[in-house]
Amino acid sequence: MKRIVFIAKTNLNNDGRILNQIKFLQNHFKEKLDLHFLLLPDRPYFENLGTGVKIHDLNTSFRNSRFLRIFTVLEFTQKAIRRIIQLKPSVIHVQDMTVVLPVYLYKKCFGNRVTVIYDDHEMPNENESLQYRLFQFFERRLMQVADFVIYANQERREILDKELGIANSSYFLNLPYYDDQRIEVDEKIDPIFQSKLDQLIKLKKDGVNIIVHQGLLEVERGREKLANFSKLDFPKTKIVVIGITELDFNLFIQQYNLDYSNFYFVGSVPYKILREFWKLADAAIIMYLPTYINNRLCAPNRYFIALELGIPTIVNIDNPVLSSFTEKYKSGFYIEDIVVKKDIDRVISHSYSIDTLNKLKEKELIKFGAIYEKFI
Repeated sequence: MKRIVFIAKTNLNNDGRILNQIKFLQNHFKEKLDLHFLLLPDRPYFENLGTGVKIHDLNTSFRNSRFLRIFTVLEFTQKAIRRIIQLKPSVIHVQDMTVVLPVYLYKKCFGNRVTVIYDDHEMPNENESLQYRLFQFFERRLMQVADFVIYANQERREILDKELGIANSSYFLNLPYYDDQRIEVDEKIDPIFQSKLDQLIKLKKDGVNIIVHQGLLEVERGREKLANFSKLDFPKTKIVVIGITELDFNLFIQQYNLDYSNFYFVGSVPYKILREFWKLADAAIIMYLPTYINNRLCAPNRYFIALELGIPTIVNIDNPVLSSFTEKYKSGFYIEDIVVKKDIDRVISHSYSIDTLNKLKEKELIKFGAIYEKFI
C-alpha cells in the first residue's frame, strides 16, 4: 500500500468533508491503509481516527495574530516540508488553500516522486483580503501542477477548469455519507450537549416547531433575512442556532432588536453528534446570498443533511444552486414566500422522497474511490 498524506488547516471536530473521506479510505483499503494527517489545528482534536490513520499536529508558535501571520505561514511551511520529506508519501491530498505553499514547493522540487491531489473546498470571493489573495495565487499555481483536482461541486469545476486549463478533475459533494455511524450505542454524549438535546426534545413534546439554522450569521449567509423571518413571530416556533459563538449570537440579537424567545442557542457542535440535533428539526433554513461567487456557487452540506433526513428546507430564491436543488428535489420553500402562519404550517407539514440522496451518495463514493484507485 502506498503512503498517503492528508494536509489541512481545520477544526477537525467539525470538518465533515475530511472525516468522511478518511472513513471512505478506511472502508475501501481496510488494514492496508497508510495515511498520515499533517494537521494545523484550529481547535485541539483528541479523537482516534481509527485504523491506518496517524495525526501529526503541526502547531506553530504564533496563532490568531494578524500582525504575526507571515511568521505562522513560514513556520508551518518549514515544518510541513520537513515532515513530508521524512514520510516520503506517494500521494499528498491537499485540503484547501491555506496549506498549499509547502506542497507547491515540494511538488516543484520533487514532482516526479509524488502525486498531488488538490481538494478545492471553496472559491475565493471577489472581496477577499490581501492575505487570501496571496493564498489564492499559490492555490492556482498548485492546481495547475497538481495531478488531480477535486472540486466541491460541478458548477465550480466548470468555471475553474476552463479558467486554469485543468484537464484532470472531478467533484465530490459534501454529503452526510456516514453520519448515522458516528455515535456508537454505548458512547455517551457530553453532558452539556445532552442537556441541550433534552431541552429541545421537551420543546418538541410541548408542540414547539424546531427550525434549524446552522452556520455563521454573516451578511452573505442571509443574516438580515433570518432576522426578518424571526420577527414574523410564528407561535410555538423556535429557530435553533448552531455553529456560532454565544457572543456572535448576542450581537445578532442586539443589532436587529430581536426577541430571544424566538430562538434557542446551541453553539458549536462536534460533527459526530451533529445529526442528533438535526433529527429533531421540523424544518431547516439554508441561505447563501448570490453577491459573491463562492456563495453564489455554494456547496451546501447543510442542505444535504436536511435532504438525508427528509427535513423541509427554507432557502433564498435568488441563489441559483439552492433554488435549483429546491425545484429538483421538491424539498421545500423560499424564505421570501413565508409571511403568515399558514405558510410556516405548510413548510412543517411538507414531505418528500429521500431515496434520491442514497443514490447520490453511492455515485459520489464510487467517483471518489476511482480517483484513489488511479493513483494507489
